[in-house]
Amino acid sequence: MALAVDFVVMVANRACDVGILFSSDTDLVPALEAVLALRPQEPPACEVAAWVVPGVRPRSLSVRAVRVRRHLLTEVEYRSVADLTDYTRSS
Repeated sequence: MALAVDFVVMVANRACDVGILFSSDTDLVPALEAVLALRPQEPPACEVAAWVVPGVRPRSLSVRAVRVRRHLLTEVEYRSVADLTDYTRSS
């Protein structure tokens, strides 16, 4: 839930040029739809990314009737950009 809220708020507040939602979890589609609705004249306000598994059809988030740029990463690419921060620990 926190990921979805942060994604919407940061893109809506223009805290980033483009929000990239890295997940194939369809529970996050409403966050993607919200960003597209909040900034309809400024494509691409958001993009999606997912990792690919050899031999498996790649899946990424999508919104019906809206073309959203998608990035498919290999395991090597994914590991090179993975954020290993433990966000559950207090600072």
